Amino acid sequence: MKLHVPIDHTIKGSGVAELMLENSVARAQQEHELLKQELRNIYEQACIVRNVPEDRRLNREIGQLHDIVKLFMRHWSAHTQWEDSELFPHAASYLGAEPDLFTLMEQEYELAEQYIKKFLQALDKSNLPMNREEARKISSYLIQAYAVLNNRFREEEEIMLELAERSKAY
Repeated sequence: MKLHVPIDHTIKGSGVAELMLENSVARAQQEHELLKQELRNIYEQACIVRNVPEDRRLNREIGQLHDIVKLFMRHWSAHTQWEDSELFPHAASYLGAEPDLFTLMEQEYELAEQYIKKFLQALDKSNLPMNREEARKISSYLIQAYAVLNNRFREEEEIMLELAERSKAY
Protein backbone atom coordinates (compact mmCIF):
# COMPACT_ATOMS: atom_id res chain seq x y z
CA MET A 1 0.00 0.00 0.00
CA LYS A 2 1.44 3.37 -0.99
CA LEU A 3 0.55 6.51 0.85
CA HIS A 4 -0.74 9.03 -1.67
CA VAL A 5 -1.34 12.39 -0.06
CA PRO A 6 -0.41 15.87 -1.16
CA ILE A 7 2.59 17.41 0.58
CA ASP A 8 2.18 20.86 2.05
CA HIS A 9 5.49 22.46 1.05
CA THR A 10 4.94 25.42 3.39
CA ILE A 11 5.75 23.23 6.42
CA LYS A 12 9.36 22.57 5.44
CA GLY A 13 10.68 25.43 7.55
CA SER A 14 13.68 24.72 9.73
CA GLY A 15 13.43 20.93 9.60
CA VAL A 16 11.86 20.64 13.05
CA ALA A 17 8.68 19.07 11.65
CA GLU A 18 10.72 16.56 9.67
CA LEU A 19 12.80 15.63 12.73
CA MET A 20 9.70 15.25 14.88
CA LEU A 21 8.11 13.02 12.26
CA GLU A 22 11.28 10.90 11.95
CA ASN A 23 11.37 10.48 15.74
CA SER A 24 7.69 9.53 15.82
CA VAL A 25 8.15 7.00 13.03
CA ALA A 26 11.18 5.49 14.82
CA ARG A 27 9.19 5.20 18.04
CA ALA A 28 6.25 3.62 16.24
CA GLN A 29 8.53 1.07 14.57
CA GLN A 30 10.12 0.11 17.91
CA GLU A 31 6.77 -0.23 19.61
CA HIS A 32 5.42 -2.27 16.72
CA GLU A 33 8.27 -4.75 17.04
CA LEU A 34 7.48 -5.25 20.72
CA LEU A 35 3.75 -5.50 20.10
CA LYS A 36 4.24 -7.96 17.24
CA GLN A 37 6.34 -10.19 19.52
CA GLU A 38 3.64 -10.09 22.19
CA LEU A 39 1.04 -10.84 19.53
CA ARG A 40 3.06 -13.85 18.33
CA ASN A 41 3.23 -15.05 21.94
CA ILE A 42 -0.56 -14.79 22.19
CA TYR A 43 -1.00 -16.72 18.95
CA GLU A 44 1.42 -19.45 20.03
CA GLN A 45 -0.20 -19.75 23.45
CA ALA A 46 -3.69 -19.84 21.88
CA CYS A 47 -2.50 -22.72 19.67
CA ILE A 48 -1.17 -24.55 22.74
CA VAL A 49 -4.53 -24.08 24.46
CA ARG A 50 -6.36 -25.39 21.41
CA ASN A 51 -4.21 -28.53 21.25
CA VAL A 52 -3.38 -29.42 24.86
CA PRO A 53 -4.45 -33.03 25.56
CA GLU A 54 -4.96 -32.98 29.36
CA ASP A 55 -7.49 -30.93 31.29
CA ARG A 56 -5.24 -30.03 34.22
CA ARG A 57 -2.60 -28.60 31.90
CA LEU A 58 -5.31 -26.91 29.81
CA ASN A 59 -6.39 -24.71 32.70
CA ARG A 60 -2.79 -23.75 33.51
CA GLU A 61 -2.22 -22.84 29.84
CA ILE A 62 -5.44 -20.82 29.60
CA GLY A 63 -4.34 -18.93 32.72
CA GLN A 64 -1.03 -18.09 31.05
CA LEU A 65 -2.89 -17.01 27.93
CA HIS A 66 -5.07 -14.71 30.01
CA ASP A 67 -1.97 -13.12 31.59
CA ILE A 68 -0.20 -12.43 28.28
CA VAL A 69 -3.40 -11.03 26.74
CA LYS A 70 -3.82 -8.61 29.65
CA LEU A 71 -0.18 -7.47 29.33
CA PHE A 72 -0.58 -7.02 25.56
CA MET A 73 -3.75 -4.98 26.06
CA ARG A 74 -1.97 -2.58 28.43
CA HIS A 75 0.90 -2.06 25.97
CA TRP A 76 -1.37 -1.89 22.94
CA SER A 77 -3.72 0.59 24.61
CA ALA A 78 -0.84 2.92 25.46
CA HIS A 79 0.52 2.61 21.91
CA THR A 80 -2.79 3.32 20.15
CA GLN A 81 -3.47 6.24 22.46
CA TRP A 82 -0.08 7.73 21.53
CA GLU A 83 -0.72 7.10 17.82
CA ASP A 84 -4.13 8.78 17.99
CA SER A 85 -2.94 11.77 19.96
CA GLU A 86 0.49 12.36 18.40
CA LEU A 87 1.65 10.21 15.50
CA PHE A 88 -1.39 10.28 13.22
CA PRO A 89 -2.29 13.96 13.70
CA HIS A 90 1.34 15.00 13.28
CA ALA A 91 1.77 12.85 10.17
CA ALA A 92 -1.48 14.15 8.69
CA SER A 93 -0.48 17.75 9.43
CA TYR A 94 3.02 17.29 8.04
CA LEU A 95 1.77 15.66 4.86
CA GLY A 96 -1.16 18.01 4.40
CA ALA A 97 -3.54 15.06 4.55
CA GLU A 98 -6.91 14.71 6.14
CA PRO A 99 -7.01 12.81 9.44
CA ASP A 100 -9.50 10.44 7.75
CA LEU A 101 -6.45 8.81 6.17
CA PHE A 102 -6.12 6.78 9.38
CA THR A 103 -9.80 5.86 9.81
CA LEU A 104 -9.39 2.37 8.34
CA MET A 105 -6.54 1.66 10.76
CA GLU A 106 -8.70 2.66 13.68
CA GLN A 107 -11.58 0.47 12.46
CA GLU A 108 -9.31 -2.56 12.18
CA TYR A 109 -7.86 -1.88 15.62
CA GLU A 110 -11.40 -1.74 16.98
CA LEU A 111 -12.27 -5.05 15.31
CA ALA A 112 -9.22 -6.75 16.83
CA GLU A 113 -10.03 -5.23 20.21
CA GLN A 114 -13.56 -6.63 19.99
CA TYR A 115 -12.17 -10.13 19.43
CA ILE A 116 -9.83 -9.78 22.40
CA LYS A 117 -12.63 -8.46 24.60
CA LYS A 118 -14.83 -11.40 23.55
CA PHE A 119 -12.07 -13.75 24.68
CA LEU A 120 -11.71 -11.99 28.03
CA GLN A 121 -15.48 -11.84 28.59
CA ALA A 122 -15.92 -15.50 27.71
CA LEU A 123 -13.08 -16.44 30.03
CA ASP A 124 -14.59 -14.41 32.87
CA LYS A 125 -17.98 -16.10 32.37
CA SER A 126 -16.60 -19.63 32.09
CA ASN A 127 -16.58 -22.17 34.83
CA LEU A 128 -13.19 -23.45 35.91
CA PRO A 129 -11.86 -25.95 35.29
CA MET A 130 -12.58 -25.27 31.64
CA ASN A 131 -13.23 -28.08 29.19
CA ARG A 132 -11.30 -28.43 25.94
CA GLU A 133 -14.19 -27.51 23.67
CA GLU A 134 -14.84 -24.26 25.47
CA ALA A 135 -11.11 -23.43 25.53
CA ARG A 136 -10.86 -24.05 21.79
CA LYS A 137 -13.87 -21.85 21.15
CA ILE A 138 -12.72 -18.84 23.15
CA SER A 139 -9.09 -19.05 22.00
CA SER A 140 -10.34 -18.76 18.41
CA TYR A 141 -11.18 -15.11 19.18
CA LEU A 142 -7.49 -14.47 19.76
CA ILE A 143 -6.50 -16.16 16.52
CA GLN A 144 -8.90 -13.85 14.69
CA ALA A 145 -7.46 -10.82 16.51
CA TYR A 146 -3.96 -12.00 15.58
CA ALA A 147 -4.88 -12.14 11.88
CA VAL A 148 -6.40 -8.64 11.90
CA LEU A 149 -3.58 -7.04 13.87
CA ASN A 150 -0.80 -8.79 11.97
CA ASN A 151 -2.20 -7.39 8.73
CA ARG A 152 -2.74 -3.96 10.26
CA PHE A 153 0.85 -3.77 11.56
CA ARG A 154 2.21 -4.75 8.14
CA GLU A 155 0.19 -2.06 6.36
CA GLU A 156 1.01 0.55 8.98
CA GLU A 157 4.72 -0.19 8.64
CA GLU A 158 4.47 0.42 4.90
CA ILE A 159 2.91 3.80 5.63
CA MET A 160 5.63 4.60 8.17
CA LEU A 161 8.32 3.76 5.62
CA GLU A 162 6.67 6.14 3.18
CA LEU A 163 6.54 8.84 5.85
CA ALA A 164 10.21 8.34 6.69
CA GLU A 165 11.21 8.53 3.03
CA ARG A 166 9.23 11.73 2.52
CA SER A 167 10.62 13.41 5.61
CA LYS A 168 14.19 12.53 4.60
CA ALA A 169 13.57 14.00 1.16
CA TYR A 170 13.52 17.43 2.80
